[in-house]
Amino acid sequence: MSTEPFERLLWQQLAARGAVQGEFTPALRMPWPIRLLMGAAGWLGALFAQLFLLGSVFAVTRGNGPAIAITGLLMIGAAILMYRTTSQDSARIALGQFALAASLGGQGMVIVGVGESLGIDRLSQTAVFWLGVTALEAVLFVIVPNRLHRFVAVTGGWSAATIALYIALGGSMRNPFLMMPLTVGLLGVLAMAAVMVFVLNEARIAARGTHALWEPAADATLVFGLSSALIITGTALPSEFLFDGIRHLQTPGNWVPGVLVGVCLVGFAQIEGARIRCDAGIRIGLMVLAVAFSGLMVMAPAVTAGVLALAMALRRASLPWIGLAIAAILLGFIWYYSTLQWTLLVKSVTLAAAGVLLLAARLALTRMPRKEAIA
Repeated sequence: MSTEPFERLLWQQLAARGAVQGEFTPALRMPWPIRLLMGAAGWLGALFAQLFLLGSVFAVTRGNGPAIAITGLLMIGAAILMYRTTSQDSARIALGQFALAASLGGQGMVIVGVGESLGIDRLSQTAVFWLGVTALEAVLFVIVPNRLHRFVAVTGGWSAATIALYIALGGSMRNPFLMMPLTVGLLGVLAMAAVMVFVLNEARIAARGTHALWEPAADATLVFGLSSALIITGTALPSEFLFDGIRHLQTPGNWVPGVLVGVCLVGFAQIEGARIRCDAGIRIGLMVLAVAFSGLMVMAPAVTAGVLALAMALRRASLPWIGLAIAAILLGFIWYYSTLQWTLLVKSVTLAAAGVLLLAARLALTRMPRKEAIA
């Protein structure tokens, strides 16, 4: 669906306010099938190039960790140069995907090379190693000027930080699920809080000219936060058929992430109420609704995180964020309803009460004064 009519209407509204000048010029966009084919061509070319390169390097430098790491750094450097190369749109798409594949391969070679040098079996069991991976992803996030690469780097950084925290807290691979509320859950809450900070300060970030830098980080952080909430919601699934010695994954403290995500939801509701100048009664009502809903869904933090993501998405009018939020809410409800440690009566009452609260929230929102609020 073309967005040109909406862009033209927005331009006319901004021009009427005096915010922009001149005639609207529609942006030329390449059809998505062509972009898909060019991206696939880039990955295919990168696959063959890296198979040849990796085969040559590992054949010559087998067991030579420093040589493997240096080759990986050279691949990352080549990827950065490709990202900074300007060309036509079709070539830029293919070159960008080639560069992404080269960068990911280079990162893997750096990690393997360092591990070969210091003992990969021993090193991978330390938090310092995974913190180093996090630092590598942070550096690449800053120096590589590409939105998709920054998204991947932030995702990798959050994942490596999760493993580092798990090891630092004394977790073992024998039973990693017992540590999930303190690792995946807490970092997921931290991620949702970071996204909330971005949304609340997005106007200032754009005014400083750093929006292109931090927006992909916010996208990746939101995906990580929602995924973490889904994982915590799903740790109660019966899995004794898949994992020996683990029955229903009764993880200690699995209520903590739900409580903390609820705190974020209450805080965001209050901040938004103040921003759009709601009266005190409406703000108190929103706070009561947010507290009650978070309390009901404390064992399904994915639903609360999805509602928070939906509120943030509506503030910044982001369709991709709205899709992610709705998917998290639906999957969170489905996953919660699929658990077996709760009775059907408890789940039915919880879901019915959540529905009543949502209807009450809708009634409260329809009674709010309709006026434009500019942040």
